[in-house]
Amino acid sequence: MALLVGGMVLAHAIYAQNATIGQLTTLLQSEDRQDQLQRRLRLGVGEVTRLAEQRRAVPSAEWSEVGAALTGFHRGNAHAMAAMPPSDELRILMAQRRAAEARFAMLSWRLLHDARQAPGAVRAQMPAFLAALRQLETSRSMLRGALIRQIDATLKSNSQQFSKHLEKVLATAVAVLVAVLACMVWLRRRVIAPIVAIAERVRQLSRGEDAWASVPGAARPDELGDLARGIGDYRTAVEERRRAERRVEFLAHHDVLTGLPNRLLFEERLARELARTRRSPERVAVFAIDLDDFKSINDRFGHVGGDEALRGAARLLSACARASDMVARLGGDEFAIIQVAGEQPAAAEALAQRILRACEATAGDTVPTQMSIGVALSGVEQAGEELYNLADMAMYRAKAEGRQTARFFDDQFKEEVRLRWRLSRDLEGAAERGELYLAYQPIADAETLQVIGQEALLRWAHPELGEIPPDRFVPLAEASGRIDAIGLWVADQAMAAASRWPDHITLALNLSAIQFRQPALGHELLALARRHGVSPTRLEFEVTESATLLDHRRQPVLTVLRTLQHQGARIVMDDFGTGYSSLGNLRDFRFDKLKVDRSFVATMLNHAPSSSIVRSIAALGASLNIPIVAEGVETIAQLALLRDWGIPQVQGFLIGRPNSDAIHCADPAAMPLMLQVAPEWAARR
Repeated sequence: MALLVGGMVLAHAIYAQNATIGQLTTLLQSEDRQDQLQRRLRLGVGEVTRLAEQRRAVPSAEWSEVGAALTGFHRGNAHAMAAMPPSDELRILMAQRRAAEARFAMLSWRLLHDARQAPGAVRAQMPAFLAALRQLETSRSMLRGALIRQIDATLKSNSQQFSKHLEKVLATAVAVLVAVLACMVWLRRRVIAPIVAIAERVRQLSRGEDAWASVPGAARPDELGDLARGIGDYRTAVEERRRAERRVEFLAHHDVLTGLPNRLLFEERLARELARTRRSPERVAVFAIDLDDFKSINDRFGHVGGDEALRGAARLLSACARASDMVARLGGDEFAIIQVAGEQPAAAEALAQRILRACEATAGDTVPTQMSIGVALSGVEQAGEELYNLADMAMYRAKAEGRQTARFFDDQFKEEVRLRWRLSRDLEGAAERGELYLAYQPIADAETLQVIGQEALLRWAHPELGEIPPDRFVPLAEASGRIDAIGLWVADQAMAAASRWPDHITLALNLSAIQFRQPALGHELLALARRHGVSPTRLEFEVTESATLLDHRRQPVLTVLRTLQHQGARIVMDDFGTGYSSLGNLRDFRFDKLKVDRSFVATMLNHAPSSSIVRSIAALGASLNIPIVAEGVETIAQLALLRDWGIPQVQGFLIGRPNSDAIHCADPAAMPLMLQVAPEWAARR
């Protein structure tokens, strides 16, 4: 009877403990299922947002799959509290995990919405999404840790209860010692040993040890088998979570397409190297690298070809760099290299030459790789952003000087940058100080050589540096945003002068691409014309085709031009033939006049292609009934040839040089003497 009673007591205690273990195992399995739903949702969202950021269409099946993942995750979170945890600690942790899952689901839905409706907002939402992911992983890790601790405590309690009751059985049932010993052997082999082994595996898992054997007892059909299988499933889930964390860490610091470090890792490494080299003789060289004609590669081969070109460029740069150098992709077709060496600039020059030679070796490929390279060397107490900006400026210098070359940011370059900074600073208030003024260049009828219009040209007389060419200060005004105020000042001054001219003399004004950022530009110009009493029919607004009628700003530009045109003003395409969408612009907008770029007129007498281009533009204007103006006419021979081709209007030094005297410029008697007798010369010929 003592053995029977003792055995029943012992069995009841073990059963109670095993029931608790089974309940904890159920919670572990539930956590594993929800973790799998979360992983599926995270991967789906990552794929969709990646495609959206690359402006690639997301297949309907992809949207359906991500939607199903989000729905499954919602349902899993809704039933996550079905199994009641045995302790208050677990209830609190499960509530925290459930709240983290709800936030993660909400941000996933918001990220999917932005990916579909506003891809440009995906990058701004991504930090919050990653933060919610980390919060969810933290809460889940805390919950699992608590489950492990309770399992371990339950196992220890089970062992203690067993020992306690076993002592009582031994004390009260000495007569049945042999039976009790046999029972102990059976219990040790079938219960205690597996529990101890499982507890050891759990402790290994809690210590983060990856290399541990399979959980013993997983094949058993009883509660210990359930516990062993639950621990095994949890181990698998933990390993998958760690792999996912490593993947997230990689994606946060690397470019997905090329596998190279991204801008974030590049900036971190550059900051570390600059801080380290302050205490050593080494110098940091930063390479700013841009693929030449990458847009044409995308146009010819599509985005797949463009992606392959980027991967090829990444392989080429990695092969040329040393193992200690960092090659990074900063975005688009922009790459960068960080090189640290004691012998600078020799090491940087050697690397640049290796890259250029490697690019030359791809000349025979279907998609050859060509790069423009800018290099800047670190100075004393130089910030990483400043150093990269210097390299970037050197890279743009390389592009301007023919591409497929390398340029270093040297002392001469520094002086040029310093001069640009000074000019940009001095340009502020230049009009108010009387330094800006207008010069007017006449436009004449090609046959009669009578002046029919004047083009207003902006000039800057710097008090210390003298005359600053427009091609130098106008880009500075555009970059700083001052071009809006300067452009309206030019229009105001020119219209005031035009109000004193004869009514048949037109006024031509150049409009910068930056000015079209102001939707009210057309109305402001028309208001100035009304104030000065100048009819809009006397106004001509010149726009460059390549600067103002391209990319996503095309429609706003055309809207402003149509506003001016509807009031009687003429719209002139300046520098016609130098852009790459001339005919497309003529198709989309009815221009009132075309101006042949001076580069074609200057070379048409001795350069057959230029001659053919000018003649073709003349024929095009005649067929479309659009007047043509030839710029840069400087010789009688050029004028005669343009007359033969039927070009109706001419402009250039032969007709008249720019003059600041507006009234003088509007007087036909002010033309050069040679042209005043030109009508008789034309009749004689």
